[in-house]
Order: sequence, then structure tokens, then C-alpha cells
Amino acid sequence: METAVEQPALTPRELRTLNAGFLLVGIAIGVTAVSYVLNMTFSVQWLVWVIGFAFAVVALLSLEWPRGFRATGPAAEGKLRSFLLLSMPLAYVLGSQICGPGLTACGPLCHATNLAGIVLAGATAYRLHRGQSISVFLIPLIAVSLIPHCTCSAPINVVWHGVLGDVAPTCGLVPLAAVLFAISAVRGVRTGMSATLTTVLLAMIVFIAVGNPLLGFPWEGCV
Repeated sequence: METAVEQPALTPRELRTLNAGFLLVGIAIGVTAVSYVLNMTFSVQWLVWVIGFAFAVVALLSLEWPRGFRATGPAAEGKLRSFLLLSMPLAYVLGSQICGPGLTACGPLCHATNLAGIVLAGATAYRLHRGQSISVFLIPLIAVSLIPHCTCSAPINVVWHGVLGDVAPTCGLVPLAAVLFAISAVRGVRTGMSATLTTVLLAMIVFIAVGNPLLGFPWEGCV
């Protein structure tokens, strides 16, 4: 994707959508961080604290990020912009591999949410590329990403399962955060830091998606 269309200012509806998205994902990742630190065990235990701390930082930044909407600056351009747009569906493609290769590792609902996330993130990226309003696809993307669907009994889901009854939205949270930060960078909201956070979150997803089902390191089974 090339930089061909100048990005317009965020509309009031887009601002409300991004505000809600960051708020919800911040709270949800915070819950996941607590469950992670309290219940997770690795063969290399210090990684629990490192990754748990990373989740907590992402949660706090997500809750604080809307403050940057008050004053936008230069948006991402060129190759960085192309990377950010491509990273949006890529985050969901990679996230869908966490419980095993393919889109169906966790069952029909997991399959449906994985596929919907990929399609909606791709559609949102395309509208960003065209300089069009993104709320029409971003709103359902946020909703789909927060659907409790993961039935895996791994410790990271313990708190969620206790509250929601053996389901959790864990798998869609980091991809959603990556998309929200990517949108921020493309629209000129703390561009450099937003782009950096998108990259870090993609790296986290790759670490989990590759290390978990393919290498069994640093844990085995579901996340």
C-alpha cells in the first residue's frame, strides 16, 4: 500500500470509537495481566513476570492513549505507513495461530471470531488507506475482539473463566491493541510511539503464536 491519500482529521464518531476501544482493551488486558501473573507457570519462571509486566504496561498505555487525540501531528508516511496498514490484518492472522496452526484450533466460535477479526481489520486498513471513515468496520472489530470465546483452561484465563464461566476474550486483545495503536500512528496521534507500540505488540503475538503451539516454549498447551 502506498501513501496516496492524505489522512483527514479524526471525526467525532471515530474519536468516540477509538476512545471506547482503548478503554475496553485497556481494562481487558489489565484483567489478563492479573490472571497471568497470579496463575501462570513457565519452565523459565522469570518470563512470567516479564510478560505479565508487559501486559500491564500495554493496559496502562491503552487507558492513557486517548489523551493524545487532543492534538494530532504528522502522520506516518511511506514504508512505515504501509507497514502499519498491513500490520492490522496481520495481527489477527498471527493471533489466530496462538492455539495451533490454522483458524479452527479452538472450535467453531474461535474459528468465526478469528476469521471475522482478519476480515474486519483488513477492511479497516483499506479504508484508512483510502482516507475514508473507519468506524463502520472498527466498531464491529472491537466488538468481535472482545467476544469471550476461548475455552482453553490455561492459567492466563483463570480470572476470566471465574467471572464469565469458562470462556475468555484473551486471544483477541493484543491484536486489537495493535490495531488501535496502528490507527493512531496513521492518523497522526503520537505517531512515533504509536508505531513502536504496534511493532512491539506484533512481536509479542509472534512470540506467543510461534513459541506456544510450535515450540512448546516457554509453556506447553494453550496460552
